[in-house]
Amino acid sequence: MSQPDPLPATWPTGEGEMARRVRTHDWAATPLGPAAAWPEALRALVDLTPANGSPAVVLWGENLIQIYNDGYRDLMGGKHPAGLGQPTRECWPEVWHINAPIYDRVHEGEILTFEDALYPITRSGTLKDA
Repeated sequence: MSQPDPLPATWPTGEGEMARRVRTHDWAATPLGPAAAWPEALRALVDLTPANGSPAVVLWGENLIQIYNDGYRDLMGGKHPAGLGQPTRECWPEVWHINAPIYDRVHEGEILTFEDALYPITRSGTLKDA
């Protein structure tokens, strides 16, 4: 089996912290495997995410592995930087009971939008609505 072609050193595009972290992360150590072997759709999503002006996270695969931008990093508090490449269930156990049914609906093809929703998030060791 041949090795995939390496990605350009500038992938994903962007100058922010998260674009740099995605470029240097050891993806082979995650269930996603090396970034060069990712499906084209995942690579395209990840390439667009750093430039998104709003907090954004890509959740991919059976384990919903997290890849996020600088805006989402700011929402993570102390869960960053360990959250990059981590299954969302492990990163956010305090809201899994809320998120799991949402992810199930998305897997069924439903598009969901939430505005002004509060979630009990643990940041810096304290559970607060955010």
